[in-house]
Order: sequence, then C-alpha cells, then structure tokens
Amino acid sequence: MAAMMMKRASMGAVRSAPAQRRVAVVSQAAREMWYPGATAPAHLDGSMAGDYGFDPLRLGTDKETLKWFREAELTNGRWAMAAVVGILFTDLVGLPKWWEAGAQQYAIDNQTLAAIEAVAFIFLEGKRYEGYKKTGATGVAFSFPFDPMGMRSKETELKELKNGRLAMLAFLGFASTYAVNGKGPIDSLTAHLADPAHNNIFTSSVGKESAVTVAVLCVLPIIIEATKSLNKGKESTPIFPWNEQWKNL
Repeated sequence: MAAMMMKRASMGAVRSAPAQRRVAVVSQAAREMWYPGATAPAHLDGSMAGDYGFDPLRLGTDKETLKWFREAELTNGRWAMAAVVGILFTDLVGLPKWWEAGAQQYAIDNQTLAAIEAVAFIFLEGKRYEGYKKTGATGVAFSFPFDPMGMRSKETELKELKNGRLAMLAFLGFASTYAVNGKGPIDSLTAHLADPAHNNIFTSSVGKESAVTVAVLCVLPIIIEATKSLNKGKESTPIFPWNEQWKNL
C-alpha cells in the first residue's frame, strides 16, 4: 500500500513539472515589451517597474549602475513633467515664451536670482544624493521617500515613470518645434490644425531628415529580429566602451 502511494506521489510530481514549466512560459510570454515579440536582454528581468526590455546601448548591464540610471530617469522625468506643464501654461495665458525666460527682467535682478538658484540647487541635489545613498529611495530634502499624501504604490510608481518618459519626449518635441519654425507648442498645433497637409514635420525644413528617421525606426525591429535569428541561443550584445566585453578586448 505504501509503495503504491509513493508511486502515485512520484507520478503526480512528474505531471506537475510540465505544468510549472507552462506557467513559467506563459508568464514570460505575457510580459510587455517595447515592441511585440522583442526579447529582453539578460540584465532586464522585469523586476523593475517600467521594465519593457529596452536597453539597446546596454547601459544597464551593471546592477549598481542601473539603480543610479533609474534614479536619474525619475529625476529628469519629474523635471520634464514640470517643464511641459509650465510651457503649456505660459503659451495658453500669453506669457513670454519659454525660450525667452532667461532674458526677461524680474523683481530680483538676474545675477541675484542665478545665485539663489545655484544655492538652492546645490542644497537640494546634495540632500537628494545623500538620501538616496542611505535609503535607496528618491525624495526631497529630509524626506525619503517623499510621499506627503500617502499615494505611493506599485501602480503610482509605474504611472510616474510612464508620464515622466512621455514628458521628456514632449519637451524634446517642444524644443525641436522652436528650433525648426520658431514657434511654441500651442502655436505649432494651431497652425497644423489649420492646414495639416502643409504644416507638418515632413513639410518643414527638416522634412527629409524626419522621413529618413521614421524609415529607420520602422526597419529597426526587422534588423533586431534578423540578428536574433542568425544568432540563436546567444544574446546579441553590442560592444560599447562601458561594457565588460570592451574592457576584456
């Protein structure tokens, strides 16, 4: 009787192993990637919020450095969100354009204002660095993590990352549209809506460059997939000066 029970138990274990493998495969297949069918590099295992397997320059191969890159992404994303809101606000209410802000006259003269900004920046950034080193969390001044309203969660962390990334792209777009046509985002949008066929990036002074860029981005996933197919079983890792492969050459 005991022998029969042991045999059944062993058969159950054998049956459960494929089931576990199926769960693992489904979990890996269900992970969102930066484009459909992409394979994440080995150092991006999905444990970090907002990890979609995108690191074409392999900047995050060192785990310690990757933590600092995440902190830098958060910080720049927050600055970008504040900048985008400020630029749109000044455009909507008719205040001076954002690229002219440094030439404006304020209640405090520019030299004194620059000195105040420098002192505030050095203090806040110094405390942010010190706090991150001690706690591993991002914050402000003496509060790490900074969450005065108790809204911190996995969901809000992911939302902050996504909105920060979108804001960085938006600010790049704002700077680009000024460089190309000398207009702010609201003026550019108004002109585009008035005549979409003639007021767009492809009819601008950088139209040809934009078309080439779009074409390259469209072809890039095909190149990546072809590289993976030709190197089955091996991760295709570019060699950059900051990678271990370069150091070992």
